[in-house]
Amino acid sequence: MNRERPWYRWYVLLVLTLIYAFGYVDRQIVTILAPFLKKDMGISDAQLGLLYGTSFALFYCVFGIPLARLADGWSRVRTLVLGLSFWSLMTALSGLSRNFAQLGAARVGVGVGEASATPAAVSLLGDYFERTRRGTVLALYSVGVYVGAGASLAIGGSIVAAWQHAYGSAGAAPLGLSGWQVSFMGVGLPGIVLALVVLLTVREPQRGRLDTVPAKADPHPFAHAMRDLGAMVPPWSWMHLAALNAPPREYVRNAAYLVIAACVVTFATWGTNGMLSASRNVQIGALFGMPITSNFVQWLAIAIAVYVCSNWYQATRLGDPAAYRLITGSKAFTAVTVAGAFLAFAMNAVNGFVFVYASRKLGLTAEAGLHLGIIAIFAGGLGITISGYLCDFAKRRHPLGRLYFVCCTATLFTAASVVQYLTPSVSVFYCAYAFATFFVPMWFGPLQATTQDLVIPRLRGTAFAAFSLGPNIFGLGLGPYCVGLLSDATGDLRLAILCALAVLPVSIASLIVAGRSLVDGEAAAQAELAAYDAAATQELGGVVAAHQLTD
Repeated sequence: MNRERPWYRWYVLLVLTLIYAFGYVDRQIVTILAPFLKKDMGISDAQLGLLYGTSFALFYCVFGIPLARLADGWSRVRTLVLGLSFWSLMTALSGLSRNFAQLGAARVGVGVGEASATPAAVSLLGDYFERTRRGTVLALYSVGVYVGAGASLAIGGSIVAAWQHAYGSAGAAPLGLSGWQVSFMGVGLPGIVLALVVLLTVREPQRGRLDTVPAKADPHPFAHAMRDLGAMVPPWSWMHLAALNAPPREYVRNAAYLVIAACVVTFATWGTNGMLSASRNVQIGALFGMPITSNFVQWLAIAIAVYVCSNWYQATRLGDPAAYRLITGSKAFTAVTVAGAFLAFAMNAVNGFVFVYASRKLGLTAEAGLHLGIIAIFAGGLGITISGYLCDFAKRRHPLGRLYFVCCTATLFTAASVVQYLTPSVSVFYCAYAFATFFVPMWFGPLQATTQDLVIPRLRGTAFAAFSLGPNIFGLGLGPYCVGLLSDATGDLRLAILCALAVLPVSIASLIVAGRSLVDGEAAAQAELAAYDAAATQELGGVVAAHQLTD
């Protein structure tokens, strides 16, 4: 069953972790470059939140589901290679941006490319490592988050500082490039080299090879991926409903999704525009004579994300009974996703503005990015590594052990973050940041492993993409933006960050709700897998019998 050498699967884990790290470098680089973007482009805190979160999260979510379906049916290695090459190129192109709109468009491309990575990687790891190691392996894989986030702070800050030291102003630099532009290019281009390494050294394993009966290959992976994408976007979503022979009430429900999305854009834009002064509420364009503000772009993006994901949930409920039972219709899965969404809200809100806060409130310079980056790499990496072992240990001791573990670590992260953003001392700020960074990533591995335990092998990539909708749409799409908006409205970045940390009780409550149905959800997944294995075994027996009769 395992023909490769024993060390090879650990090599695969290392490579996949590096890809995850590269993704977070490209995603988080905006954090360290924020003061320079604000200076050169004149963007507001709310626009910074939009660049950091929303522009990335929208298309990450829209393309995440079909690309996860592609990974579940096609070559996961090739899916990774294509995605990594594309988002690395778009990161490099970000360095050529001359205004907010161009940079936002490039960030969209980064989101599209990264949407392919983790579903494919999680599915690969599920076939290289047995179920009992899943929490540990996914936690080790998630080390890439803080290696990447820390590297983005360290590398980005170092490049900017070196460029400024060497050339001073952008006018004296080669091609007139600023330090932040060179940083984008410097972190983007190496990803293309890593894509070539993946293509040449990582082998595609047989899908479901560690299960009783290996999963069947999808004969039409691209068609099914396009079907999932079409099911999310009108008018193909309506055509998909017709193909499923959906009753009239489903068309009414779909129309209601569209009306709700339009209402969100209208009223949320009106409300948030009213929070800001004219100088803060910058007009970035016009449409049919109507002013387009960054608030309108933000809420349009969120409304689109919510609408297309609602369409996918509807199509899944009608067209894939197993996915509906185990993912979209599962109380445990839904509650875990909500918990992850609020945890991601707090995490992204804090991390998105850590350097902006440090430079604005504590007077730290670009060189401080190196210090923050080193702390993030070691504290975050160590925390997420330890969390894998601890959450698996907790799971062995109690069926709800992983959820209890997340409750404890999330509380400790919040407490440390409050200290971090209240202290006037630079030393205490660094210490509290290290403590918070040690605990903040400890929800990744446990919640990812929990969702994987709730599905069958053919739905692993889809399950991860579905789980990611909450952390990405709500956590990444709203967390940084809400902090930036409150900061622009009140003039107090500290207050905005502390408000974002106040969501902890919602996360805890969601985990408690998940715990009430988790055991039943895992039993349902095992029953689904047993039925699948029985059907596959019966089919295999029929084929063997047919060959015997022929002989």
